[in-house]
Amino acid sequence: MKNKFRMTVVMMIAFMMVFTVTGCGNSGGKVKGETFDGGNIEVFVPEGWAAYHGPDIFDDYEEGYNPNVVNLGKGSKSDADLFNVPMVNITYSADKSMVTPTKDYYEEAKDIKDIETDEYTWKGFTAVSMGYPVAILFAEKGDVQIQVNVSLEGDEDKVTVEDADFIAILNGIKAK
Repeated sequence: MKNKFRMTVVMMIAFMMVFTVTGCGNSGGKVKGETFDGGNIEVFVPEGWAAYHGPDIFDDYEEGYNPNVVNLGKGSKSDADLFNVPMVNITYSADKSMVTPTKDYYEEAKDIKDIETDEYTWKGFTAVSMGYPVAILFAEKGDVQIQVNVSLEGDEDKVTVEDADFIAILNGIKAK
């Protein structure tokens, strides 16, 4: 009888642990993905996301792309998809030439709690831009400045600044 009771308790504990771990999803574990070399910055790209070099609009760079800009799209198949999916635009500066983003140009702007990553403290806000929800984040360390603009919704998907994928992206931004 004692063995049957112990076995029942052990099974219940094991069962509860399975459901607890299953319910956590990515929040407790590592997000899988790979690093994308953007030129002057490296960016972590979670599985299900794609990364693209920033366009060299004025033919300023011998690489043929802007090494200071990386765009990521959740579920995108090409850079043309970036307007239809949740998108993260990362812009890097090594000479303090960026202006800290301001809420003045957006509707419904609300500060978000600072996000601490291994390299940076991200300050920012969420807002509405031209009818679409966005998040704007900014970090500085020495002369390095990085701005992250996020389109939070696409045609069929959404992201938040609390998502494990998004936090992994922020944690994976490294200036070279």
